[in-house]
Amino acid sequence: MLFRDRNEAGELLADVLLNLRGSRPLVLGVPAGGVLIARVVAERLGAPLGAVMPEGCVVDGDVAGRTVIVVDEGIDTGATMRAALETVGAAGAARVVAAVPVAPQGHSLGRLAADLYAIARPAPLASIRRWYRELPEVPEDEVRAALGRGSRRDGQDWAYAGATSL
Repeated sequence: MLFRDRNEAGELLADVLLNLRGSRPLVLGVPAGGVLIARVVAERLGAPLGAVMPEGCVVDGDVAGRTVIVVDEGIDTGATMRAALETVGAAGAARVVAAVPVAPQGHSLGRLAADLYAIARPAPLASIRRWYRELPEVPEDEVRAALGRGSRRDGQDWAYAGATSL
């Protein structure tokens, strides 16, 4: 499967996540591109959207006691997703779900996630970029706009738990 862009990947990922809508999840994207995919997922699930970084969370709500869906563009080595899942787990989420358009076949996140949802599961993966026709770099302002935060002027408009930049 080849995704046209992050928007299409988000639509297809949302289709497989619809069963989680009843749990009133919080959707967190991994910056930068994961936030754009997470935005589409959150809209389709009617869920709040935030961002998660290995150093801390940015959310429009509390993760404690909630089902949290962590979204990225894909999983290659798994290091970024593992760090994001550890952050969410440490914040007290009741259930943590990883969701990506593409992940290597047989890849496991162990106890860090209750489930791993992936549309494509190639063996071997080769490269996440290979699974998208269009995968341009994502400027910080676009991530901020996706999160409804506007553009940063003074460098102090985001509240990170321990992080200093996106």
